[in-house]
Amino acid sequence: MGRFLIKLRRNSILKLRRQWEHLLGSRSRTVPIAMLIGVGAAVAAAILHEFVAGLEYCGQYLRDHGSRWAMAIFLLLPVIGITLSYITQRLIGGNRYAKSLSPLILSLNRRRTSIPLKETFNHIISSALSVGCGGSAGLEAPSVLTGAAIGANTAGFFGIDRRQKMLMIGCGAAAAISAIFQSPIGGVLFAIEVLLPQFSVAALIPMLISSAVAMVISRALFYHEPPLFVINPQWRLDAIPYYFLCGIFCALTGVFVIKSVYFISALLKKTLPTPGRRLAAGGVILGVILALFPILRGQGYFFITRLFHGDMEALLLNSPLLSGMPLPAALATVVIAAILLKAAVSELTVNSGGDGGIFAPAMFIGAFSGFAFARMINLSGIAELHEANFVVIGMCGVFSAVLRAPLTGIFLIAEVTYSYILLVPLMIVSSVSHAVARFFEPNSIYRKALAEADLLTDDRDQAILRTLSVRVCITPEYTALSPELNISQLSRIIENSPKHDCFPVLNDAGELEGIVHLEQITPILFDPQFAGSMLVFDLMEAPKRILNEDDDLSKAMNMLEKNRLAHLPVKNKDGKFMGFVSGTDIFKLYRGLIREADSY
Repeated sequence: MGRFLIKLRRNSILKLRRQWEHLLGSRSRTVPIAMLIGVGAAVAAAILHEFVAGLEYCGQYLRDHGSRWAMAIFLLLPVIGITLSYITQRLIGGNRYAKSLSPLILSLNRRRTSIPLKETFNHIISSALSVGCGGSAGLEAPSVLTGAAIGANTAGFFGIDRRQKMLMIGCGAAAAISAIFQSPIGGVLFAIEVLLPQFSVAALIPMLISSAVAMVISRALFYHEPPLFVINPQWRLDAIPYYFLCGIFCALTGVFVIKSVYFISALLKKTLPTPGRRLAAGGVILGVILALFPILRGQGYFFITRLFHGDMEALLLNSPLLSGMPLPAALATVVIAAILLKAAVSELTVNSGGDGGIFAPAMFIGAFSGFAFARMINLSGIAELHEANFVVIGMCGVFSAVLRAPLTGIFLIAEVTYSYILLVPLMIVSSVSHAVARFFEPNSIYRKALAEADLLTDDRDQAILRTLSVRVCITPEYTALSPELNISQLSRIIENSPKHDCFPVLNDAGELEGIVHLEQITPILFDPQFAGSMLVFDLMEAPKRILNEDDDLSKAMNMLEKNRLAHLPVKNKDGKFMGFVSGTDIFKLYRGLIREADSY
């Protein structure tokens, strides 16, 4: 099959592409390829949806069967699911299997666009096993990773250059969100806000086409009732102050989600360092929590719809912990558990061996946060709020606080719930939640680890310079000196190297021992009393800083500016001298990168 595709690409596809570009121009090719990516992402979403639906049906059958054995298997399903998911990840994905969008964000930030072909299907299998069997996670991040892989590999098949390939990755991600959520605008905004913030408005056109095609194909393949459809009452002017307060409450909840996810991840890795231990112990803990609070199983969309319809009894079903409690106390317990434990069990699902994302958990937590806020205001007698409206805007507020994508939060929630009438409250809550959350936690859940490891930055200049290593900017032409040379010999070498003003001093192994700067030794060169008495060893100075060939240009530029140097030496992995990097050469390369970035 691989040979057939390679032969087809060589003999037909590339020839067709050249003819297309000759007739219509190179930019026109992005639209049909974006449409093709949209179709691929929609098919992948359809497969994932049906796979999960089938597994959930099996779980419901076991739960309703009534026998002890069936109920025992049902309670063990989350552990079975994450175990099968872990096996799938290791067999197909290998040790470098990525469950989060963070590696994809870092790769796109560094202009790396190569994604293995197996990424187009391994996340579908792994996440479906985790979530379909009851694991508490979402399907959106695996869908985005799958869509991005489809975009990258489709672009590679058609011979698209690196710049346009990044755009096609964005098209795949947008199409995946559109197909999963039936939200074409939300998908495009997510790709722009989270994955490709450096792209211009012109990049919206291929993404819009890809997202629209994905929604059409997904509806044709698996049309179903909107999972979160709700008929909202009109929002009132007297409720506006409470929208601002709800935004603050959602921001604090979102910050709690981010910090709890990272805390649990670090705790699991510290106390259970091996994957086997995490799978065993984490699976048991997850199974116990889900048995006590069934509301935390799966994605949780069913329970969000129960909030919309005011069906509080449905939130308490099949929970042995709540069966003997009065309804108000049981409802308060389940709402608190939904807000405080959903992020924990989601991280437990993923870190124990499963696969999934934070989209659905964030929306779930947001729905219960909005409901809790409105219910507390109503019970206090201060005001009378429409709880269904606050369920919707709570979803938007926590989503914006966790993912730091306010526009995506507004339109995604409006499209998913058909709550276009609430656009103004959604805008208020999203903006307030985003601003307040940034005060307490500067980074989103995807960027936090990258920013703390200094792998990602919001500074555009540094972000651009980090895309390249210093090896692309090394000046390999240099005249090496030996420490035993005297001044007379040094003078003759300098006369034969008129373009050099910096000379490395190397030992017999090619390692750097020092640097001789021409401007510093010029007075000595013309003084005859030093001609035979001084050696290069006496004139050289130890390098203030030495770069490795794998360091990025941002680090090089920071070192040059901090130490007020014109050149920095570079060594390879073996410690041998490779050449110099100068600030002038970095600036020339930076200008080229800026022009390329502006062309996006």
